[in-house]
This record gives sequence, structure tokens and C-alpha cells, in this order.
Amino acid sequence: MFYGRKEELNKIKRRLKLDSFQAVLVYGRRRIGKTELINEAISQTKSNCLSLLARNVNLSINLEDFSRDAAKFMGNVSFHPKDFYEFYATLMEYSKNHPFILFIDEYCFLKNNDDSVDSFLQKAIEFHQKDAKTTIILCGSYIDTMRRIVDQKAPLYGRFNEEILLHTFDYYDASSFMSGLPNDEKIKYYAVFGGTAFNLKNIDYSVPFEENLINEFIKIDSFFEKEAISIIKNEVEKESNVNTIFELIASGKNKYKELNDLMGDPSKDNIGRYIRKLESMDLIDKSFMANAQTERRPIYYIKDNLLDFYYTFLSKYIRQRSSMAPNIFFENYVKDAFYTQYLPRKFEEIVKEYVVRNNGIKIPLFDSVGRIYYNSGNINREFDVVLNKNNVLTPIECKYTKEKVGMKDYYHEKEQWLDLPFKINQFGFASRSGFDDDIKRHDTALLISLEDLFK
Repeated sequence: MFYGRKEELNKIKRRLKLDSFQAVLVYGRRRIGKTELINEAISQTKSNCLSLLARNVNLSINLEDFSRDAAKFMGNVSFHPKDFYEFYATLMEYSKNHPFILFIDEYCFLKNNDDSVDSFLQKAIEFHQKDAKTTIILCGSYIDTMRRIVDQKAPLYGRFNEEILLHTFDYYDASSFMSGLPNDEKIKYYAVFGGTAFNLKNIDYSVPFEENLINEFIKIDSFFEKEAISIIKNEVEKESNVNTIFELIASGKNKYKELNDLMGDPSKDNIGRYIRKLESMDLIDKSFMANAQTERRPIYYIKDNLLDFYYTFLSKYIRQRSSMAPNIFFENYVKDAFYTQYLPRKFEEIVKEYVVRNNGIKIPLFDSVGRIYYNSGNINREFDVVLNKNNVLTPIECKYTKEKVGMKDYYHEKEQWLDLPFKINQFGFASRSGFDDDIKRHDTALLISLEDLFK
């Protein structure tokens, strides 16, 4: 089964008509389903395709591998190009009478900091694109490398008809992998394993959630612990600094200055390049708080749920995990905080994803969503999910509890905003356990149930 990615799928398919030359760039972090997306688009067009996988070897070996596969594809056993310009040029000439798709996966390994590869492709496009009937798709996992390909000073700048940065699934698309599970269980799985296609495909959903969590993640050297560690080890330089940033954010140290001061000399920018890297990889994100003077203060959080769970509950407890059975560790170090703190926090993030997905559809149109923090005099209040439309606010209180939300909660929320210098449009609630009849009859309340999240 192929899940989600409708918009990205249609973008690629639109470029696969093979009546002219087209070029598509698809990139994003490892394990999120780039190759599956491209293969699905190709399979739906039912066009001929030459798929090539670059290896982490030198350029000449990749050229030899590619040429052998291309020779077989064209039925030309004498095809032995001397360089990649001849390789690309010959294939583009071939496409004039034999339209096809050229898909090069892991292009970063082919490029490997050698700009000549891009220059060869640029030259082939310059001289042969006029009559070519091929779509070239380049795909890669190293985001910085792939972005440099289309940098304004790069040889291939302006050559791509589509540039697609693929992100992880949000909670709704991730739930497609969990068909048949109760909605509450879908939230638990997404809160721990996130929206990475690789993770979602490697879970046995017939096994109870806590059993999966203990055996597949909490257990030392488990499948998902290794996956969490590999994300940092394989993709981020100076992993010790990155580990420290993640551990600080997981412990509640989430403001830029706070993080920077704890990472070294407060007079220097110690974390800027790491923060930018982690943001580009969809591993962390930020929301903004507005105080009474509307000063913007970024608050960082771990966006990748697999890493959030790992750094919140596992990485700092290596000794304890090594000295007890994983189910005992879960009962004593994870269970209470997981259900009373971690899941309610993730529920708030899911509600944010819901309102963004339904902005102007099921939710009244808004300009931004984020936190509001007010600190003035004796008043110190923070609201986690607030919609803003032309400085008119709709706060949404998120209740991940076993009790239904009623008018008592409505009046309490309304009281929190008394004497604050903000204009409120309406009050909203997102509830795990639903709503009492009295608040359902309240016309001005914006109500989001667990069932609404997955409709």
C-alpha cells in the first residue's frame, strides 16, 4: 500500500508526460519514503524507466555501473562513455525516439562534493534538451548537499521544473499505516514513533502498544533505539554537540539563549549552525511566544517523535536500563511521565497539525498558530495553542484526560483571559474524551474531538 503524499505525487506525475525534457529534484532525510514516492509516480505512468542507484564509491566506478545498466537498457552493448557528459548526452539523444524516465537515486553519493558531475549534466541539458523526451529525477538524502545543487551559483541552478523537499508524515497521514486501531492508540504510536515511513512500516500493530514500546524501543539495543541513534550518528557532524542540544531541549531548556549559554561561551553563537541543520532535517522546530509587547521569542522542541521519546526517557538512563528488565524500567522510569506529561504535550502538537491541515476548511481561517505568553505585574500566563487572525485570537485548550470537557472548563478558560490585552474571537477545546452536552449546545465554542482529528 502507498499512503499519503498526494500533492507530491501529483507534482512528479505532471512531469512524466515524456513529450519534452523535464527535470525533478526530490530530497529529504533518510527513511521518509522518497524512493517509494518516486517509484509510485513512475508505476502510475507505466512509462519506461532507467533506475540507477549511486554508491558511495568514486566517480569512475559509478560511471562504470551506470554505463553497464544504460547499455542494457538501450540495447547497445558497445556503450562505454568516457565521462558523465557523454553518458547523459547519449541517453538524451536516445530519448528522442524512445521516451523514458531517468531516475538516479542517492545522487549525493554520485556528486560527493565533485561539482563536475553537475557541470556534465548542465552541459548535456544545454546541448540536447531541445528534442529530448525524458524526465530526469535526482533523489538524495543529504539535505545540505541537495540544496547546494540548486544554489544560485551552482551549475544546475534554474534547470529543475520541480524541487520537492519531502517532510515526514503528519499525524493524519501517519495514521494510515495503523488502519483498524482505535484513535487513542494511533496517537500513542505517532507520539513515540513519529511520521517516518520506515518506522511506521516496521511496527507490528497486532501487538499491544506497551509491549511494542518495551520490546522494540525501551529494550537495550532494540530496533528503534538503534534507529534513533543512527539518525544522529550518520547524518549530523559533531554528534556530541547535537546530543547535548537534544538532551537540553528534552529537559525543558528550550529557549535559544538558554541553549546557547549552556553550550559554551555565552558571548559566542555556539549552537546556530546546529540548530539550522536540525531544523532543515525536520528533527527540531520552533514556535513563537508573544508577550505583552508582542516580542517574538522562539521556543524549540524536538519535532521528530522518535528522537523526542529517546532523549526524554532513554538516553540519560543507560545505566538503569542495563541493570533491570525493560518492563521494570518502563514501570519505574517511563510509565507515569509518559501518560501524564509526554502524551498530553504530544496531543497539543497533534492539535496544531490538525488546525494547520484544516485551516479555512473545518477551522476558521487564521494567519498563524503558536503560543502566547503574558507576563506583566502579578499576571503570568501561558497558552500553548492560539490561532491568530489579524490580532484577533482563538485559544484552544487541549485536554488529554479521561474526563469530558464541559461548561466549567469553558468558564475557567475564559477567566484566564480576563484583564489581558488581547481580543478573543472564540474559545476552543480539543478533548481526548469528548464533550458534555452543555458545552455542545454553546454556539460560540470551537470543539475538536478525538474523532474529528481522524475524519
